[in-house]
Amino acid sequence: MTQDPTTTPLAEKPAAAPQTRFTVTPRYRVEENADAYVITADVPGAAATDVETIVDGEKLVVNARRNWIAPEAWTLVHRETARADYRLVLELDRRVNRDAIKAQLTQGVLTLTLPKAGELKPRKIEIAG
Repeated sequence: MTQDPTTTPLAEKPAAAPQTRFTVTPRYRVEENADAYVITADVPGAAATDVETIVDGEKLVVNARRNWIAPEAWTLVHRETARADYRLVLELDRRVNRDAIKAQLTQGVLTLTLPKAGELKPRKIEIAG
């Protein structure tokens, strides 16, 4: 599944002066295998220290901050991505083992592995007789 970016305001954590930062929903894909659901989200410009992943009840929330600083005397010619942070909110259901979710960020691609709950994994049932 791919989600189109939408802009929404996100209040920044209180600092010297309160600001409003805008967020976009990153492009993401959801794949399923026998053991887990795997979500990959494109978050170019975000470092691992600037990505926050939270399980809040039935929701998985990903916030990623872009902290790129332009070099001195640098002039923007073309921008391929919006100048905004990222926010992705997905609903979880009972098929996900919330305590075992893992996240990894590699070259601007966030990979979330959501293991399936043990009782829902495919299993072979032996026939007695």
